[in-house]
Amino acid sequence: MRGSVWTLLVLSALVGAWVLWSNSGSRARPGLPQAAEVLEQPLPVGSPCLELPEAEEVAPPAIPPAIRGRVGLYVARFEPGESEFRPSKVVQITPEEVFPLASNYKTAVWLEVLRQADQGSLDMKERFVVTRANQSLGGYPYNNTPVLGLGYRMIEYSDNTATDILHRRVGLASLQPLADELKLCKTRLLLPTKTWWTAESGLGGPDFPRYNLLSSSQRFAQAAPAERLQIAQRLDAIAQTLHPDRLYRAFKTFYAGGYTWEQMAQIDRNLQNASTPVEWARFLWAAFAQNGLSPEADAHFREVMAKGYGRRHLRVRYSYYGGKSGNTAGVLGFTGYLEAPDGCRYVYVFLSDTIPEVYTFHLRRDAFTLINQALLRLGMEGK
Repeated sequence: MRGSVWTLLVLSALVGAWVLWSNSGSRARPGLPQAAEVLEQPLPVGSPCLELPEAEEVAPPAIPPAIRGRVGLYVARFEPGESEFRPSKVVQITPEEVFPLASNYKTAVWLEVLRQADQGSLDMKERFVVTRANQSLGGYPYNNTPVLGLGYRMIEYSDNTATDILHRRVGLASLQPLADELKLCKTRLLLPTKTWWTAESGLGGPDFPRYNLLSSSQRFAQAAPAERLQIAQRLDAIAQTLHPDRLYRAFKTFYAGGYTWEQMAQIDRNLQNASTPVEWARFLWAAFAQNGLSPEADAHFREVMAKGYGRRHLRVRYSYYGGKSGNTAGVLGFTGYLEAPDGCRYVYVFLSDTIPEVYTFHLRRDAFTLINQALLRLGMEGK
């Protein structure tokens, strides 16, 4: 056994949040597809993908020995007035390797919600009821919570049910075009939380046989976009039939010793929403600095993202912070955007998997030691 299944599932259900288990006239973003468009065709063969931007490379700090797993890091500095993704200095460790995003992907959900609100296809006054179909693992919001309330719960408390309600509201196919338009060829944004856990639990139906998750998850990750969307829709339909308690109990096959840590990491990378450090840094830069939202929507985006986990662990001076965290068994990640008093802006992405531990969130201080040292090396003022 890799550890207490109970402890693991409590932590998995609270992906990215340091909270206790609880029972309780529109404007489209320039250059991005409209909400009504869905990803129907794969990217053309030979499509250009994001390349590492040219920048002064600063030597990275040593990875803290407590983090025993694969680590990816991309921390970038942008000079005052810079409007494009052209960092002046970077600190990077395996910046082009793919990692699971876990709850860090929720930033994309919130961005798309506000984009559709600007377009008029979503009303911020809409209210939602929690049902057995949309309830994911962990705590969940009160019935009739409006969009803004769900956004706060999704980012501040990493509420999985709030996330899934909003993700399905904007559409499973709505997030991937955000990545594709930025040429993020290794980034996948598709499955709600309950949906990827349904596959990993072995309850995902014929597309994801219980004892063949490694190969079936690989087929999913490597499928053409249109086929992958069809698989995701079938899987999501199954997920919505499952009582959360049944899903909770089914995790024991995946987490209680059926796979090695390396195999678990591969399955996570194939099923969870995933990206690379440099691609997710590019996404964050677009989300915060180039989002094309109306002033009201942009204010909502920044206010909610400022509640994301991480600001209390930063040891640098900043005038604005927006960020997110994510963790499951063997997986840990912290991502954020900073504005400094001198006008410089910074993006940091720390992603890690294959950590041979059920509980990873206790490594947050080690992860932020690495992030803070990188920010200081790029010129941020310490505090």
